[in-house]
Amino acid sequence: MQCGVFMTPYNPPERTPRQVFDWAVDIARICDESGYADYMIGEHYTLGWENIPLPEAVIAACAQTTKKLRFAPMAHLLPYHDPATLAIRIGWLSQVMEGRYFLGVAPGGHHTDAILHGYDNIGPLPPRQLEVLRLMERVWERKPFQEKGEWYQAGFPGPDTMPEYWVELSNNNPYGGRENLEVAVTALSMNSKSMEFAGSRNYSPISFFGGTPQMRAHWDTWASSMEAAGFKPERKRYRVCRDIFIADTDAEAKRLFLKSGMMRTWKHYLKEIYVKFRLFDGIIADSGVDITPENIDEDFLAEHVVLCGSPETVIEKLEKLADQVGGWGQIVANQHDSLDDPKPWEESLRRLATEVCPKVRMPDLETA
Repeated sequence: MQCGVFMTPYNPPERTPRQVFDWAVDIARICDESGYADYMIGEHYTLGWENIPLPEAVIAACAQTTKKLRFAPMAHLLPYHDPATLAIRIGWLSQVMEGRYFLGVAPGGHHTDAILHGYDNIGPLPPRQLEVLRLMERVWERKPFQEKGEWYQAGFPGPDTMPEYWVELSNNNPYGGRENLEVAVTALSMNSKSMEFAGSRNYSPISFFGGTPQMRAHWDTWASSMEAAGFKPERKRYRVCRDIFIADTDAEAKRLFLKSGMMRTWKHYLKEIYVKFRLFDGIIADSGVDITPENIDEDFLAEHVVLCGSPETVIEKLEKLADQVGGWGQIVANQHDSLDDPKPWEESLRRLATEVCPKVRMPDLETA
């Protein structure tokens, strides 16, 4: 099983952009040294707790201090971008990364980001995402065209659209060709249209954990959509995002988690969101605990929401989850702010890669 990290980034609003940027670059270095496979960086424009509006800048900086780690914007919020400009920048950056790049796409799911870009709400965004994708793909074909769509426009120059002299066109297509560019999509809610969308286009699925019923639904939706479109679903392409905190013992892991930036994020930011959108329901059902989402406390978070414990305990929990829902190819650790006390978090990241992932017994991904 591979491991990855998701830099949402979940830094509290009082952190400066420079602090967030430097922290992201430092975590990438640690992950690269520890053997992580992928490093994914969120794109948000108005969220104080998720303040990275330019993931490409972080990726470019990380490229200078890492050797093997792959990077992705996760995800570019396509309706907020000019399709031709974004297509060229994606292709150019993937060439700079020489293959250590893959792409995440999304329509945008936050109301305040939509308001910033002139929309009343997020409702109009999904069809715009489709038009952006279609125009980006046309740019990557490198065949002459000019098109004005319903919301966007793009083109590609050819002999008939040259000025009075010949222009040598740069090739800023994705590294290795469009067919070698992996595209991924994230999902959180039980009835995820994102997983259906991903399967219909042969995009890779990334599931944010919300309990075993939700995980089964994500896989089933993606796999069914893949098969309906003539593709073969493979569990090794399936990524699962979890909050993870590892220390020598279960007691020590819980103690460190309760005073960590991860705990602060849940207390001051994530819990309210999970309660409002009923994202705890599947986790509560799995736990067998008689509790309402509003009454979830620190103990419940440590025992049932976060993979918290010794390496042996985290391995046991991952294997139990795999037995319940089927296998996956990569566990992705959600990144949380630990600038005030970084060492326990950095050690947890290293132990996930070196002491947990190599030892997890996963169902046969070729036959599952």
